[in-house]
Amino acid sequence: MKRLNNSNFELLQDVIKDLNFNYSAQNCENIEKIQEIWTDTIGNKISKFAKVYDFSNDNILTIVCSDSFVSNELYFSKEKLFKHMNEKLQKLGIKIKDIKFDYKKWKESNNE
Repeated sequence: MKRLNNSNFELLQDVIKDLNFNYSAQNCENIEKIQEIWTDTIGNKISKFAKVYDFSNDNILTIVCSDSFVSNELYFSKEKLFKHMNEKLQKLGIKIKDIKFDYKKWKESNNE
């Protein structure tokens, strides 16, 4: 495909080559398992407003929340949630080092 003269556009194929996809199949499976346990832990009503966003390589779980109120309420219960989640996940061979709550990424997570 030819580039247009006098343009600064990049070809999509060139951009895709530069992207770094770092999600493994195992990581995706872990996120699904964590989401199931997260929903079981906080209940169906609250799970509409807070969901698993990411589980990093250094075992930090990021939960996105619909707004700052939900994020703060969950943060106040963080130790209890952390303990309960780790008890359930250790049976599956997954260990969480920390839980972070982020309401700024909510829109981004719902557009996926």
